[in-house]
Amino acid sequence: MNIDYKELHKEAISNQMGSSLIEIYTTLFPLPVHLIIFVCMSIGTKYSEKIYSPTVWMFLFEFVILVLPTVFNLTLLSEYPNAQFVFYLFVFVFPFTWLLFNHNYISTNDIKTLKSPYITFYRFMLNTYTVFCILGVDFNVFPRRFAKTEKYGHSIMDIGVGCYVCSNALLFNIPKLHNITNNAFKIFKQILPLLILGIGRTYFVTKSNYHHYVFEYGVHWNFFMSLAFLKMINLFILPFISKCCLSGIATVLVVIYEIVLNCGLAEWIMSDAKRDTFFSANREGILSLIGYEAIFLYSLSMKWHISAFVKKDHLINNMFLLIVTFSLTFILFLLASLLSYFIGISRRLANAGYVYWILSVSSYLLFMSIIMENLITVNLQRIGRLNKFNNRVSLIIDSINDNLFFFFFFANIVTGVINICIYTLTMNTVISLTILSLYMFTIFFMVFNLHNYKNKI
Repeated sequence: MNIDYKELHKEAISNQMGSSLIEIYTTLFPLPVHLIIFVCMSIGTKYSEKIYSPTVWMFLFEFVILVLPTVFNLTLLSEYPNAQFVFYLFVFVFPFTWLLFNHNYISTNDIKTLKSPYITFYRFMLNTYTVFCILGVDFNVFPRRFAKTEKYGHSIMDIGVGCYVCSNALLFNIPKLHNITNNAFKIFKQILPLLILGIGRTYFVTKSNYHHYVFEYGVHWNFFMSLAFLKMINLFILPFISKCCLSGIATVLVVIYEIVLNCGLAEWIMSDAKRDTFFSANREGILSLIGYEAIFLYSLSMKWHISAFVKKDHLINNMFLLIVTFSLTFILFLLASLLSYFIGISRRLANAGYVYWILSVSSYLLFMSIIMENLITVNLQRIGRLNKFNNRVSLIIDSINDNLFFFFFFANIVTGVINICIYTLTMNTVISLTILSLYMFTIFFMVFNLHNYKNKI
């Protein structure tokens, strides 16, 4: 990579302070609204029944509704955040009001399902934001306030690793002591690809002189390694912990870690101190595992409490759960705001402010996802489809969730290739949007084809 361009790229990424907390929630709002509209259309028009015979035209239709708007929402339209939010809020009011008036608050739901749609929606939204931002940030059309913050602050890109931790926790099954060997083998199969990706990425970055900044995770550490080590840690400790203690242990971790950070650890992590050992070279990545572990435990506890409102293997039919998740979002937002004022929010440290902010964002996405599942339930009840729900709402959503590892891996490969071949920061608006749109189309279409031919990775 050209040295002058590398310096330009470093300048574009460095010293970012992020945006306001409120703007992050409003910026995340459009995609859930697009999903809600699509869910109503898919179930109401029996589009979901046609998914068994997928076509390229169906893919294009879904891509235009579910994916392409994100390209513009996070670039051109980001210059008008208030107008954008008001517009989507106006659209959101109609399906939400319909849900309130048509929901049967008395009867229980007996529609069985193979999977939990709300988790499927949550993962789709998170991965759509993530794969767009990892390339989008390399273009000037992508607002700098959405880029990762260097020390303290909060931005769209700062939620990535934290929400992935939440997502992993929502899907994590605590191994039973008597069956820990079998569970260990299953989890090891999930950990190994992450470790290979993590080590492979470090090797690639080192050998290719690809832009890499130590303020993210350190010299050798990266996102994949953090996820892999968290899974390993929880495989060995969670079988010995009672579910009712998860939140308490997470709180103790946060408090102790925050005290130690304020006693000089945070200053050392943020400093230009030598990186002459593996630990000091990767201090951000290694020490932030404490904060991510707290996020994981809190999210696992949240999953346990949500299950109390959900009939196992049945679609959600519970409006009270919406009140719970919305209240949790609001309370955690207030707590994160207070912590942001007094101690700051730092993704680099994964401090107390970051932990509770991520939990608020995750609760927010869960709230929107649970609205979608309730809409599926009510629509199915109204049209009399009370048999087992096969979890088929969208070709694209199914494709991503069933091939998630390949989807994220392929997005990272394409991002790397584009950055090596093109000086992205020098592109004008039209060319930037064209490249970003083609990039999103390519990775989604590739995974759609894999899924279509039942080649699950």
